[in-house]
Amino acid sequence: MDWTGILTAAATVVTALGGLELVKYLLGRKTAKKVDEANAFKVQRDTLMEDYKRLQEEVNKLNEKVNELYDKVHALEGERLNLIRENNELRLALKEAEKKTCLQPDDRCLRRISPDDKCRLRKLLRGEYLKDHPDAILTDEDMMKKEMEDGDKS
Repeated sequence: MDWTGILTAAATVVTALGGLELVKYLLGRKTAKKVDEANAFKVQRDTLMEDYKRLQEEVNKLNEKVNELYDKVHALEGERLNLIRENNELRLALKEAEKKTCLQPDDRCLRRISPDDKCRLRKLLRGEYLKDHPDAILTDEDMMKKEMEDGDKS
């Protein structure tokens, strides 16, 4: 057999086994490689997008939780400030009450009250009604005296 017979036999075997496909494979290797890389990139991209969306949902949930916690903190701070304000008001009222507490005996305390005071009870305690009305009935004893005097006169 000469060379032409060998080449013819080889070509026959190659074509019988799918030589056209071999030629397509040899010519389309680069494009097939690019298509495979593109498919692999698409799969990776889809996986990354799913991971990104999942992580974004988790971040959104955490942000909502942080916002809730900030709202609670602000509410507690407001309550704390109100309690501090109320405490300070009560302390101030206590200090004012301590300063206004009179430790003097009653007669000195009544003398200390302003004479312009219009309170009838204080005037009564000071004895101002007795100056103008010496016969005024102020106590049960005064009532008894009045009855005894009325009984003596009759």
